[in-house]
Amino acid sequence: MARKLLLCIDVNGATAARWGGGRLDECDFFGNDEEGMASFREYAAASAGIPAFIMVDAIEEDYRFETLPHATGSERAQMVERKLRQYYRGSQFSSAALVGRDSSKRRDDRFLFSALTNPEIVSPWLAAVNEAGLPVGGIYLLPTVTSGLVNLVEGSPKNLLFVAAHPAGIRLTFFREGAFRLSRLSRTDAMGGTSDKALIEEISNTRLYLHALRAATLDEPVNVVLLDHADQFSETARAISEDNPSLQCSRLGKNEIAARLKLDAALIGDGPAVIYLHLLGSRAQAGNLASAAVTEGYRRYQWRRQLMAASVMVAAIGLAGSGFNLWQQDSIESQIQEIARRTAQVNADYQAATRQFPAAPTSADNLKKATEVVAKLKAAAVTPERFLKVVSRAIEPFPEIALSEIGWQYRTTEFETASTPSSQAPAPAPAAAPGPAGALRLQSGMVAGQIRDFKGDFRQAIAAINTLADRLRKDPAVENVRIVQLPLNVSPTLAMTGNTAENPAQSGSAEFRLVVVLKRPT
Repeated sequence: MARKLLLCIDVNGATAARWGGGRLDECDFFGNDEEGMASFREYAAASAGIPAFIMVDAIEEDYRFETLPHATGSERAQMVERKLRQYYRGSQFSSAALVGRDSSKRRDDRFLFSALTNPEIVSPWLAAVNEAGLPVGGIYLLPTVTSGLVNLVEGSPKNLLFVAAHPAGIRLTFFREGAFRLSRLSRTDAMGGTSDKALIEEISNTRLYLHALRAATLDEPVNVVLLDHADQFSETARAISEDNPSLQCSRLGKNEIAARLKLDAALIGDGPAVIYLHLLGSRAQAGNLASAAVTEGYRRYQWRRQLMAASVMVAAIGLAGSGFNLWQQDSIESQIQEIARRTAQVNADYQAATRQFPAAPTSADNLKKATEVVAKLKAAAVTPERFLKVVSRAIEPFPEIALSEIGWQYRTTEFETASTPSSQAPAPAPAAAPGPAGALRLQSGMVAGQIRDFKGDFRQAIAAINTLADRLRKDPAVENVRIVQLPLNVSPTLAMTGNTAENPAQSGSAEFRLVVVLKRPT
């Protein structure tokens, strides 16, 4: 927890302590005179670099509860500022704290306005703090700090009155349902101590004062808690309860206060201010009386701390990133070394295994070239599968046609058929000339067959062959179809010969030949 300088001011002087590590250091008292002020200046100068938080225990205090229309933002700030000027125009130490919302339909805001009506009590001590260069974190009234004691009381009573004997008088602070309502400091004539009679009398007066303010009626039970830091009121609690049945009084001695606050009991013996200094240092307080001009140095102090914290965080992230990179680099280098070791082991095992192999018939380079040639041949190999599928699709609807021979080639020229007999006089198309070097190859082939159960009807046989040829031409994969042989030569250039008495059906078949050229695949 951050270090702080804590200061509790009353009419007799000031009690100062340094806060650090979640606890108070030794407390020092400085009198309200020139010697005490000089000693405090030296004390403050030795505390350079830490913020100061000031608490005031004085009779010149004022508290007002006010209900304002519900608002937010700048509208609420303007209304609160107007009320502060209205109530405390002459005081430079005042504040307003929102304590809740009203239970009516309008749900107005309820504020606690408080002020130190005599700023001269604080001014010299504040000047010494500023002279030492300490940023002022806040100025508070002691009763508002007392709210830290409410949670220490068992049972959470509805009406709770804290009573303590201070050097400046008897301090009585009232809380209703855990919220601060009022406080009063009653000065006593006996400077050496506070008598039981004076204590009981002030409690009774406060009881009547609460009734007059309608904070608590006389019939309502009130729990009175004596903060007996010097263990001097051991019998007072019983006397208070006997004197007024509506008051339930309990006492917290020095050791019990120290145990509940986790505070050194020896420090409490120095004075009651130690209790409130511990509360001031251990938690953030509401009701700061200091203006923005007074706390400007503390805001700069907080900005510097936040900037330093952000810088430390960035540096920590950078160091963590660098450490991670170094660890990752070390891990990668270890993996590289392990992979290199395994590679060397595999190479050694391979060399040992290859020394046992028989001598190869040729070199490894020749074997590699041969393998590459075989792979290229396999990639460039073309089979007659596509050609056979085309012929199969075309001849499927013709059961009267029987194939007797199929030829196929994959060259730059079309398929060439042997010369046909002159009696049949085919009219083939001229054979394609051999293509130039580097010309693309194409698939072509010859299909030979005959008409089954031929009865001598050449017209019908030729029509069937022509239909087959047309069907082949219509196939998307076919480039060209040529009929190179028909059962009967029908060329008009040939002379008619033969004997009509002969029975052509004796041959029993009508043969034909087709040349089919496929398109090159795209």
